[in-house]
Amino acid sequence: MDGEGGIFANDAVGTGCFSYLPGEVVWAVTKRCNLRCKHCSISEEDPAELTTEEGFGLIEEAAKLGPVKFAFTGGEPLLRDDIYELIEYAASPSFEMQVVMATNGTLITREVAERLKKAGLERAAVSIDGIGKAHDDFRGVEGAFEGVLRGVNACKAAGLGVQLFTMVTRDNYSEIPKIIRLADDLGVWRIYLIYLIAVGRGKQISEACLSTDENTRFFEDVTEWQKGTKVWLKPICNPQYWAFLWDKGLVSREQGRRFTGCTAGITRFHIFPNGDVTPCAYLPAKAGNIREASFLEIVRNSEMFKALRARVEKGQCAACKYKQICGGCRSRAYAVSGDYLAEDPVCRFGQRRLVSSFGRD
Repeated sequence: MDGEGGIFANDAVGTGCFSYLPGEVVWAVTKRCNLRCKHCSISEEDPAELTTEEGFGLIEEAAKLGPVKFAFTGGEPLLRDDIYELIEYAASPSFEMQVVMATNGTLITREVAERLKKAGLERAAVSIDGIGKAHDDFRGVEGAFEGVLRGVNACKAAGLGVQLFTMVTRDNYSEIPKIIRLADDLGVWRIYLIYLIAVGRGKQISEACLSTDENTRFFEDVTEWQKGTKVWLKPICNPQYWAFLWDKGLVSREQGRRFTGCTAGITRFHIFPNGDVTPCAYLPAKAGNIREASFLEIVRNSEMFKALRARVEKGQCAACKYKQICGGCRSRAYAVSGDYLAEDPVCRFGQRRLVSSFGRD
């Protein structure tokens, strides 16, 4: 925590059974990528990437937030020549940060995994969206699935923790049970099941987003899938899941785990390659740029972040009895309405129950 008591000391409002801390700072270090994923929130390259020294400054600022998880993402972060240097700096014991990386996994060889481990990386979050050709089609490159399997095995051999990212869409829904079985076989400890947000290239496949009814069925399926696996299944970009658990009396199954709603711009902050600071990778509304103001100044003083911390959602989210454990997905609200405080359009708990997130029948 920084010397002034931390940004959350006076103006953060808890949303559930736990406080907001620790937080998470996510830096997309590059828009470059060796794959062409259909859903990616980053749809084009950006030549104005932060330099190594600017990255060091961001890391120093992030460490002042207190107990923080610092995540390197992209694009594909391994395409930055200085990625090991950046990881090593973030993993400095003086910063006391947990350092992780999101990657498509295809560039991770045994040597790369060992270098990541030596640099101080704790775990890699690797994307798998289907088995075999299904994954290749989703990622836009033939052979991507075999590449990611090699990457996962290399990480495990090097002693890195591994978890999976899986997009949840209409197109790959039938693949999810297969991915869970694969995760069990690989010894992966957690799968983040990510609701598709229609931003970036994801706008082109918005029809693949789950409707309200489909999303409710997804929650029901997750509770069943969880019974048959040791892997922790965690839906994200989908805070209604926590309200669903509460409503069904299943909260006890989540004992010891954080139980809050959307944390975008509250304890989670995203930095794009050019230094733009946003609440979330899927919410591209700019709160500031670290080339124009310090990261901490932006987090403390941005009107956007103040509004998100104050929990001044609109519409059904403002009046919902589950506001404190859900609050709706701010990225989804923004993608549909252009207003990050608007009601979440894929909610089953509000008075006006919507049938579709993007105007489908």
